[in-house]
Amino acid sequence: MNNAKSKTVSVDIKVIAEQNNEKDEGLFRVSGTKLIEKGFYRALKLLSSKEENQGSYPSLKTGDKVKVEKFRSDQHFTQGPARYSDATIVRTLEEKGIGRPSTYASIISVLLDRYYVTRSNKQLVPTILGKLIYEVLVEHFPLYVDADFTASMETKLDEVEENRVSWPEMIREFWDPFKTTVDEVSKTIESYKGTLDELTEHTCEKCGKPLLKKLGRFGFFLACSAFPECRNTKSIPLAKCPKCEGDVVARKTKGRGKEFYGCTNYPDCDFISHFKPIKQDCPKCGFFMVEKYDKKNGAHKVCINPDCDYLHSAEEEG
Repeated sequence: MNNAKSKTVSVDIKVIAEQNNEKDEGLFRVSGTKLIEKGFYRALKLLSSKEENQGSYPSLKTGDKVKVEKFRSDQHFTQGPARYSDATIVRTLEEKGIGRPSTYASIISVLLDRYYVTRSNKQLVPTILGKLIYEVLVEHFPLYVDADFTASMETKLDEVEENRVSWPEMIREFWDPFKTTVDEVSKTIESYKGTLDELTEHTCEKCGKPLLKKLGRFGFFLACSAFPECRNTKSIPLAKCPKCEGDVVARKTKGRGKEFYGCTNYPDCDFISHFKPIKQDCPKCGFFMVEKYDKKNGAHKVCINPDCDYLHSAEEEG
């Protein structure tokens, strides 16, 4: 079928402002697009273009004067680059020659399983643990975290497969200096242990000592400060259960390990939520709030109470 054709018109408007016998000039631009031949859009209505939806452009010609109705000042801030998603990180690995198609999924899986990153709105967000590991690697292993080094190793492995390079010689060339660096760093790495521990208001139900908020390979958890005499640990309570006043904590399903939030009194209480509680109670009914995300509303907060219609955007809450 024929391609669709559109017409775009851009108009530059010169504005002259006079104040206290002084003139200031500014140049504004307005543009619009109109579909003039639908082409294949006649059949593919579900894929109608933005041009078809807008369907207009400025009907102005050179020399026309326009009336100023009002000024509106908007402030915009430069946004940082978007975080990696599964698709964009795979694309970057391909571009830099790192890994193979068979290893891309395992690379992302390791990052998630070791709590170096978490998923948020389909993006991979580095955790505190991930940032700490990154700082250690960049400081002590700058050669090995360089993308060019990883890509060169891939090339050497290909040469080994093609019998152009001896495997023992190639691995020895890498291993000897690497092992030396690891041994040196291992002597000082213990200094990082416990640096992220945080005292909480919770007490251990076994010995009465305060509980510490600690970071492990699966995220934050509570542990008794009397360790190793007391080895009590528990998940961090995120909210009070609306059914039985127990604690709502993060849990994971068997198999895929998908995270959900349930009551600590299970199986006596079967309350679960698939959305993470936030530290805010609903001002309308007192139940806890959760944060949801969808393409229509973006990130927004909703009351967990199904009989409550309280909803507002995350941006309004600041």
